[in-house]
Amino acid sequence: MTAIANARQSAPLFPGVPGVPRPPRQVAWEDYLSRHGRSFWMAARLIPPAQRATLAGVYAWCRYTDDLVDHATCPPDLLLRTLDVWEALSRAAYEGHETGIELLDVVMREMACRAVPFTYAQDLIRGMRADAVGARFDTLERLSGYCHDVASVVGLWLTELFGVHDRWTLDRAARLGVAMQLTNIARDVGEDWDRGRLYLPQAMLDRHGVTEQMIGALRHGVEPIPERYVALLEELMSAADAGYADAAEAIGNLPPFFRSSVAVASRVYRGIHDAIRANGYDSIRRRAVVPDVTRATLARAALATLGGQDAAQG
Repeated sequence: MTAIANARQSAPLFPGVPGVPRPPRQVAWEDYLSRHGRSFWMAARLIPPAQRATLAGVYAWCRYTDDLVDHATCPPDLLLRTLDVWEALSRAAYEGHETGIELLDVVMREMACRAVPFTYAQDLIRGMRADAVGARFDTLERLSGYCHDVASVVGLWLTELFGVHDRWTLDRAARLGVAMQLTNIARDVGEDWDRGRLYLPQAMLDRHGVTEQMIGALRHGVEPIPERYVALLEELMSAADAGYADAAEAIGNLPPFFRSSVAVASRVYRGIHDAIRANGYDSIRRRAVVPDVTRATLARAALATLGGQDAAQG
C-alpha cells in the first residue's frame, strides 16, 4: 500500500504532475458542485440536504477525476500512471482501507456500503484514459461508449446509491448520460479543439463533408459557419434528443426526492441545443449558455410535466 502511504502526505498528492490540486475537502463539496456544474447545481437544490450531500460527494469525485486530465500539464504516459494510482487508491478505499483522502474515504465507503459496483468508478477512469491520449471515435456507437464511461456512470452510480437497481430504469439512466454528454460535445467543439480533442465521430464528419482542417480554420478565423457543419450538429443533437426522450420514460421510477432533480437537469441540459441554435450553430468560437431566465422557465416546465405524470399514475 505504498500509494496509500504517499497519499497521507500533505501535498502534492501526485508528485511530478504539475497543475493538479489536492482533492476538495468534504466541507467544500457542495461549493465545488455549484461552481463547476451550474445546471446540476440548479437541479441538486431540489434534493433534501442529506441526499444532496451524497450527490455532491459523487460529483466531486467524478469532477476531480476529470480534473486530473484537464488540469495536468505532463506527458500522456505520466498522466496514465497518475490515473492508475488514483484508481488504486479509489479501489482501496472501496475495499475498506483508509487512504487519508476524504474524497475517497467517504465517497468510496458509501458506494461500497450501498452495494454500488466499483465498475462505475472504474469505467469513468477508463474514459479519462481516453481523454489523456486524445482518443478519436470512428462512429456514433463508439462515441456513445465513451459517453457511457464519462457521463452515464454518474447517473447509474447515483440511481443505485439512492436504492433503484432494476435494469430497465438503469438502462434509461445510462441513455440520459449519453444524451447529456452528446450535448456537451455539440456545445464544446472549439474548447475541446484547444485541448487537442475532437469527439465528433469520423463517420459523421465524412457524411457531412466536415474536416478537421475546417474546424481548425474556423476556430481561428471569422468565416461564417457552413451549412454542412450545421447539419452535422443537428444530427448529433437529434441523437441526444432521442436519449432524453428514452430517459424521460423512467424518471417516475426514481425516488420522489431525486425525481424532480433529474427531470429539471434533463430539461435544462436539453435547452443547450436551442442556445447552440441561437448562436448560429457556432460551437467552435462561442460557448452556448442557457440564460438564467430560460433555465427557470425550463425547470418549471419540467416540474409541471412531472407533476402531470405523477397525477396520471396516481
